[in-house]
Amino acid sequence: MKKLAFASLVLALSVSAAEAAPCVYDMTPLPVTQGIVSGITPTGVKLRDGTTVILPDELLAGVRLNQKLAVRGLVSTTTHTVQALALEGNPPVCPSAPTIPRGPFAGSPAYDAIHP
Repeated sequence: MKKLAFASLVLALSVSAAEAAPCVYDMTPLPVTQGIVSGITPTGVKLRDGTTVILPDELLAGVRLNQKLAVRGLVSTTTHTVQALALEGNPPVCPSAPTIPRGPFAGSPAYDAIHP
């Protein structure tokens, strides 16, 4: 029974580690936005100050309510919205694979792909 519990723990830790990785690009020039998570949306989270943070699926998996969150990303000039590209840390944590929106759209690689 102990072996099964240990194997389950190792598997759980390896799955979460596979979802995010150190960043390939330098994220330090991007502004840091931080706050406490007050709600989770389909595309990201809402912070207590009203800021909406759009997160890639790989980074959204580890976010919890009432958790302090600090992200590096692009800040909207007109709305309280941040497109997060990395979780703040030393080093910052990025999605492991390039994030491609679900479903094909004009101009996307999946749009012109032929699937047999």
